[in-house]
Amino acid sequence: MKYLKSASAIALTSMFLLGCNAVTEPHSALPEASPEHCRFGDVVLQNNFQQGRIDGCKQREDGTIVVMTAPEDQPINPSPWYAFKVSSATPQTVAFEILALEEGRARYNPKASTDRENWREIEHSKGDHTIYFELTVGPEPKWVAGQELFDNDDYVAWLNTLASAYNLERFSLGNSAQNRQLPALVSRSEGTEWLILVGRQHPPELTGAMAMLDFVEAMLEHGDEFLARYNVLIAPNLNPDGVALGNWRHSTGGGDLNRDWFARTQPETAAVHEYLKELRATGHTLVYGVDFHSTWRNVYYTMPADYVSNEPTFSQDWLQLLAEKIPYDVVEAPGATPGRGIFKQYMADEHGIHSVTYEVGDETDRAEITATARAAAQALMEYMLARD
Repeated sequence: MKYLKSASAIALTSMFLLGCNAVTEPHSALPEASPEHCRFGDVVLQNNFQQGRIDGCKQREDGTIVVMTAPEDQPINPSPWYAFKVSSATPQTVAFEILALEEGRARYNPKASTDRENWREIEHSKGDHTIYFELTVGPEPKWVAGQELFDNDDYVAWLNTLASAYNLERFSLGNSAQNRQLPALVSRSEGTEWLILVGRQHPPELTGAMAMLDFVEAMLEHGDEFLARYNVLIAPNLNPDGVALGNWRHSTGGGDLNRDWFARTQPETAAVHEYLKELRATGHTLVYGVDFHSTWRNVYYTMPADYVSNEPTFSQDWLQLLAEKIPYDVVEAPGATPGRGIFKQYMADEHGIHSVTYEVGDETDRAEITATARAAAQALMEYMLARD
């Protein structure tokens, strides 16, 4: 038998900028003629798309194009995000340097795509705040980003497809600080028990988003018995403003959504809270929650078993069942942070239930992400169907 592995809960701003500011509109609202943001001879860099991020650019004497990225506000957990489109009237090999301002460490490995669907990692080297690589460019634009791109429009298309295929309720939980919708789906049963699934609180955390998509699809494809008993809230994109703007981590309301679940100063966390509060006020019961994120490794941050008296070993039992289904390590890291405003702590203190922060490594093999997420959904359904 494969058992769980335990783990403990693991100034450059003076540089000259050319004013390559991120576009604030979703790409569906942009004019057909795309503006040029940075031009060096025949080489043009643009960030006129959702998740696009260039906060400055310049060319060094040796020809290297320096692309700068700066945080949306401070203080911030530094996860420098960058995404741009590059083309050249004449084919050539260009040297790039991604430079994170405000002491942001180099986190996301560069990836390239010609169609936004198929991506390859670019051979590169890293310094403390820099990433270096070369890329052959030509008239056909290439996207370069820290991770694969999946934006607000992609979420809408995905949710609409699921709603149609499985006859689910498609709605908005509310609006973001910049008045974007918070898209959601509900699968309703005859019962009153609920599983809560949320994601994308932090815009660059794409591997967590990938896991959530696979998790949800597996649940809908193979969960007839489960969905007959349990209601499921699916809220995959809680930070559409940050996604649209290519933010490093925060919402546009001025902070980290996953530190705001108690204060609820942001409309995004407040909207989810109101929805859950209304469920409970009408006699429904929250059973479990899963919040999808990304970090440097695969890890499941849980609440300690003795912190929540209601079904104290829920998370551990589910993860043990998952560990028996996959050839990958399942690492659990229990921990409580009272008052810090993290979703799993909020679910424990506000609603009296266990939940998990499902973290996926930034560079975890994409096939492993899919296999693990689908197995996790199957294991959770089996576990929840067996409970009294």
